[in-house]
Formats: sequence, C-alpha cells, structure tokens
Amino acid sequence: MTRRTVLGLGTALVAAPRFVWAGGIQATDVLGNAISLPKAPERIILLDATDLLTMAALLPDPGARVVGMASAARLDLGLLTPKFVGQIPEVGQLSPDTVSVEGIIGLKPDLVVASAYMLPPEGSLLVQHLQAAGIPVAWTSGHDGALPAAEQLTRAMGFWGAVLQRQDRAAELTRFGLSRLDAVRACAQGADRPRVYMEIMSTFDDCCWSAGRAFWGDLIGMAGGDLIASSDGWSAKLSTEGLLAQQPQVYVATGAGFAPDMQPGIGPGLDPAKGREGLRRAAMCPAIAGSAALRDGRVHGIWSGLITSPLLVPVLAECLGKWLQPGSCAALDPEKTLAALNAYLVHPLPGPLWLSLGDD
Repeated sequence: MTRRTVLGLGTALVAAPRFVWAGGIQATDVLGNAISLPKAPERIILLDATDLLTMAALLPDPGARVVGMASAARLDLGLLTPKFVGQIPEVGQLSPDTVSVEGIIGLKPDLVVASAYMLPPEGSLLVQHLQAAGIPVAWTSGHDGALPAAEQLTRAMGFWGAVLQRQDRAAELTRFGLSRLDAVRACAQGADRPRVYMEIMSTFDDCCWSAGRAFWGDLIGMAGGDLIASSDGWSAKLSTEGLLAQQPQVYVATGAGFAPDMQPGIGPGLDPAKGREGLRRAAMCPAIAGSAALRDGRVHGIWSGLITSPLLVPVLAECLGKWLQPGSCAALDPEKTLAALNAYLVHPLPGPLWLSLGDD
C-alpha cells in the first residue's frame, strides 16, 4: 500500500500497482492509482458490471473486450441486457465474498476493473492474488469515499478514455456532462432549500435506507436541497422515528426492474403506470405517509442506473434540480440530456428512468 492525496478525499490509502510496463498506455484510475499497460486491453474483467455502460458510450461493442463480469444484476437493463452483456461469463454476484479468484485468473485477463465496494482496495487478499499473478487492477469508484459528481465523471471518463484509446470521445462526453452539472448548479443558487430524503434502497417492507453525505451531500446540495443524511458514507439505515422527526419535504425513492413485488418498478422499458403504483406504495410507509413530501405532491423515483453510472449522473442532477427548485430550474431538460447521451450508445436506454407521482 502507498499513501496518496486524492482530490476530494484527502489523504487515502490506495493499492500501489506492482507490475508496470515501460511505454504502452498510461492511465490514472479514480482512486489516483497509476496504471501502465503494454497496449489497449482486450481481455477486461469488470467486478462492477455498471462500468459496461461507460464502455458502451466509447465502444460500439464493449462486450467484445470484456471476458468476465461480476454483479451483472446491478446493470438492471431489462430486455436490453442480452444486447449489452451477450455471453460474458460471471465471476461473482453482488457482493465481494462471491468473487472467484480462480475464475478470474482462469480467464487470463489483461486488466481487472472494480469499484471499491466490490474490491476493497485496502488489505484485500483478492488484490494480492491478482497482483501476484501479474494482473493489473484499477478502481472506478470509491463507494464510502465517493468523489463529488463532477470529479467522479472526470476521473472515470479520463481513465476509460485512456485505457480504451478513446480520449477524444471521452473528453467530449465529459465536457457535456460537466456543462449539465454547471447548469443545475447555476439555477439552484440562492433559493430556499427543502429537506430531502433520498432513499438508496427503496423496498416496501424495509424503511429507511438513507443516502449518506458521501457523493449525495454534494449532489443534493448542487441541486438546491438539504440532504437528510444518516452517515458520512454512502448510506446507512435511519429509524422510522428519526426520519419522521426530520419531516422530509421531498422524497426520492430508488427503483429497479428486478423484484417488482419488493420495490418500485422503474427502469428501461418498464411500464410507467406500474412504476408509479410502486412509487405510491413506497410513499405509504409510516415515515413518508405523514410527511410534507406526500402532502405537497413532491414524491419522485429514479432508476438505480442513474446512481451507478457516472455517465448518467448529470441526468439525475437535472431531475433533482427540477424537483427541488421547480421555479428557478424549470428550464432543465433531463429528457433532452438523456437523448444526447443515448446518441453515443448503439443500444439507447428507453424510459422510464425517473417518475413522479404528479405526472399521472
């Protein structure tokens, strides 16, 4: 391990790469690690499948470069899944303990890319095994040490642009995303800030997984809100009583395409009417049912993919701006922003990627 200063995170311990080649491709991952490769990798393993969305904006067929993947369910692309994923073998499920070292090494990757959640960078035996086998490792998100949205986008796109040798396209996407974040920041300045309960995992029978200040504090603040935070990390559970006491004025749930009997069904290609039914059901939990958010019709839901892909976070930011500051941010147009991003994808993402109860 080595100690480095990472912008937005302060001084952090990150894994020091042990195998470096002269020449070739030089890149820096999101945690600040220098990555050296002899050439553009052709056998990549993704331990966080959501990186495939970023790759898909840079390559016409990202699956041709990916030989293994973990946490495939986190992509949550519905009927689009076969087009994005194809026949990529799985090397793990949704948690770090499911990742197979033997499965990874057996696929002979020339690069393993992970999130800090799926592959903790500090003290991980898996990291040690991969490095001992001469396999380079890179990280594209920090989880509880998550960077603010603009920095996360810049670093993630810079890394993938360099690794895939698509620097110009990555820079173009970065400029566009930053311009949309700037637009949100500009229109939300100086307004009264409603109290926002952002729920990371919205299920009908298990309240209340609240967004933490890592990443979310900056994003909600940019969009003109005051986050009701349960921790300084990515998320933590609030008690019903604790949430009731803070009286949220805006509620934003997170939905997905899987397990629609347990959570709001919001995601690519799903039925918006059923999604709103699920969102209404989520808002009936005791902590929200008596809140100003429900009384004033400020109940919204998003697809989980808007959280997990840095490419799509500007779309989420525009949604939040319109919801939190409907007056000064009325000109924001997340539909237009999504359409611009879809133009980079061979398989565009259909809606609904966000919903509001007031839209029905």
